[in-house]
Amino acid sequence: MKQHELRLGDCLEHLRTMASGSVDAVVTDPPYGLRFMGKRWDYDVPSVEVWAECLRVLKPGGLVLDPFMGTGTTGVAALAEGFRFVGFEREAEYFETAKRRMEEP
Repeated sequence: MKQHELRLGDCLEHLRTMASGSVDAVVTDPPYGLRFMGKRWDYDVPSVEVWAECLRVLKPGGLVLDPFMGTGTTGVAALAEGFRFVGFEREAEYFETAKRRMEEP
């Protein structure tokens, strides 16, 4: 891979073209779903499918840290793909939802 690479289009489509275990880190721009300044681009929370693809391209054995855990979507995907997970959340309601989701079989 070059020093940098920019791609136009849907991240899920691009992630699916990348080799498994080819990425050292996935860095995102959380928190999601806040409807910041009323802009449509911040309404949605990435799906478990998007996070699963992000984790698929990560090198094996990693620890996923989500400092803005919310309801735990990143953690659910990380655990499903065999990664360790640490999440931080300051809202008790979101924390309990995340905890329940990650404890489900």
